[in-house]
Amino acid sequence: MTITEKIKQFIFNLNEKGIPLPLLRDPKTDGPSVTLTLMLISFALAAGALVGKFSKLLGDLDTSGANYLFLTTAGLYLGRKMNSDTNKKTVELEKE
Repeated sequence: MTITEKIKQFIFNLNEKGIPLPLLRDPKTDGPSVTLTLMLISFALAAGALVGKFSKLLGDLDTSGANYLFLTTAGLYLGRKMNSDTNKKTVELEKE
């Protein structure tokens, strides 16, 4: 059994016992949000890369890759409601 299979089995066992994955809650929908969690993780990586580059404590880190990851996940999170929903219809009445 590989390490990824062990992790998947561990997470599956936790979910079977009622312990969900640790996801941040979206303040708008009050539900778990994978995109918000990914955006926070990528922000921490990008901020850590910038601080490490300026302080020269962490060595030579790829800050452009960390920034691209953050921009991609931020775009996913902020653009998640831009898709068209065919079930929601709005009607506006004009006043005479």
